[in-house]
Amino acid sequence: MSSRGHASDKMKYVPDSLRWLIAITGVLIVIGCLNIYSSTYYMDIYDGGSAYKHISNHILFLLGGIFAAWIAVKLGTNKIRQGAWLWFIAVFLLLILVKFAGISVNGANRWIMLGPMSLQPSELAKVAGIIWTAAFLAKRINNKEPITVFYGILNRPAGKRRKRRGLVHHFLPILCPAVLATIVLLQPDMGTAAIILFFPGLLYILAGMPFLEILAGIVTAVCLGGYLAVVSAYRAERMAILWDPFADPLGAGYQIVRSLTAVGSGGFWGQGPGEGVYKFLYLPEQHTDFAYAVFSQEFGFIGSVVVMCLFMGFLMCGFSCARQLKQPYESLLVYGLTLLISVQGIINMAMVIGCFPVTGIPLPFISYGGTSLLTNVTSLGLIWGAVISGREKSDIEERRRMIKAMEGQLAPSGRKSFNHF
Repeated sequence: MSSRGHASDKMKYVPDSLRWLIAITGVLIVIGCLNIYSSTYYMDIYDGGSAYKHISNHILFLLGGIFAAWIAVKLGTNKIRQGAWLWFIAVFLLLILVKFAGISVNGANRWIMLGPMSLQPSELAKVAGIIWTAAFLAKRINNKEPITVFYGILNRPAGKRRKRRGLVHHFLPILCPAVLATIVLLQPDMGTAAIILFFPGLLYILAGMPFLEILAGIVTAVCLGGYLAVVSAYRAERMAILWDPFADPLGAGYQIVRSLTAVGSGGFWGQGPGEGVYKFLYLPEQHTDFAYAVFSQEFGFIGSVVVMCLFMGFLMCGFSCARQLKQPYESLLVYGLTLLISVQGIINMAMVIGCFPVTGIPLPFISYGGTSLLTNVTSLGLIWGAVISGREKSDIEERRRMIKAMEGQLAPSGRKSFNHF
């Protein structure tokens, strides 16, 4: 069969929800490109460079993400699942490299320089953690093992050696995200570390964790997060200023005050594309963490709501795709990656309007950030591959069931089997 025919056969497994997911992503990418150029051209000229510096880098990473997504589809869901250990080791080594050869920006050591561009391994860790947890939770489901965390602590097998192996086996689905999150926390980057651990934790819930363990997990996460927030002076300050940023408008509340002013000045219809003034060095991180504030000023309340609706649409379409999959790994992977992209978007928008503490969580597809864009577009390729693979497997299984049923009916007549699968 020709490659064109093979591709055509695969396309029949693409549901409408996946097509809408791709369409929504395309709109977000276009918005992101326009917003990045609008928010950076003056800054680039002010620094003595080309007005197209940031948008050019953004497009390069976008093309790199599309290529990586294509590779992910070609590799296939099974190979990516089998390579969970390799993805973990690769990201682990990159995070260790950051510790010794990374560059520091605003007091955080998170990036590795690659010529004129940089790579942020902690963004890769978000996807690696979801692939890992989905793979090992799916194995538990297929083997009909309990999906639990706390039960294994209280019911360890007897014997010193067996205890160690039992605990490692028990915590294996969450082991990779926990290790990667710990390293990222030391950069320091509590926001990204929480993201790396949070979404694999959600996969436990989706996989069928008991309600009491879910409740215990929430209490543990809140207590640990609260402790880490108050034990550091700058984190505690960010939490405190959230309630009233105008109490210190030139200090701890500076970013939020500027962001709220930019959003509010956009009014209902906005000041017009490219006409916002707060990007002219008035708003810190206007092209990264606070890209949504620039967009809101230029496109107003209407534009802001449209972007919110796009992320909610992304969430709904991704969940629709995941619900159609009967295989545990493919379903969990799609759920996890959909939540990763959409919830990060919701958190960033909440941060910009002062409803969430300032963190380093970007707005997917819209904030400037090469590694973030690369991983998000690659995640879309993983979702595409998982949905097609899952639906194709279901189709083959259904055919086998039909053939077995027909063989059972035809067997008495002495006809030969035609099971060629």
